[in-house]
Order: sequence, then C-alpha cells, then structure tokens
Amino acid sequence: MVYYNPKEWFSFIFKINKAETLRELFPLMLAVGAYAGVVTYFLIDFWQLPDTSILKKVIFIHQTIGFVFSLLLAFRINSAYDRWWEGRKIWGSLVNNSRNLAIKLKHLIGEDELAFSITLFPVMQGP
Repeated sequence: MVYYNPKEWFSFIFKINKAETLRELFPLMLAVGAYAGVVTYFLIDFWQLPDTSILKKVIFIHQTIGFVFSLLLAFRINSAYDRWWEGRKIWGSLVNNSRNLAIKLKHLIGEDELAFSITLFPVMQGP
C-alpha cells in the first residue's frame, strides 16, 4: 500500500510519470481530443453551417446523454459500495458471533470435554 502525506498534496499533481493509468490512457485521450477538435472545426468553420442545421444541435443531445450516463454511473457505484459495506458488516457480525460462541463454549464445558472434542475434531472432519 502506498502511503501519502496529505500535507504535500501539491507535489503529487506534477508526478504524472508515476500514474500508470494516466500514462496508459493519455495517448488515447489526446487522440479523442484531436478527433473532436477536427470534427468541430469542420462543422463550424469549414462547412459554415447555419444555426438552424441539425448538425449544430447534435451537441445538445450528446450533452444530455452524457449527463444521464454520469448520473447512472454515480448511482451504480454508490449502490455497489452500499452492497460491499453491508457485506462487510455482516461478515464482521459473523466473526464476532463465532468468537463469542467459542468463548462461551470454552467456559461452559470443562477441560476434559474440551480436550476430548479437540482430539475428536479431525476425525469428525473426514478425509
């Protein structure tokens, strides 16, 4: 695990060379940005479309779809985290209950029965 000093946050902004995900995705992000710039140049300057053209109004549809997808993604991530947290709470409860059961059984049965059950346990498991 990597530990960061929260007081030195400004220096981490410029350490892009150590960010593996950004290093992998940066050429693709540049290519998509260049493609979008070329398409925008052709639509606005080269073809000089009027404001009533349907091609100039497509951007509003893309913005709306992007906004809806971002909300959908945020809700999915939030629900996944809620499910993970619920599972973590249930697993912690199971561990605590089994520990309490072991402590109570240790005090409930005597030393002789405890030694007998420990020696009998591998036989009860089977092959």
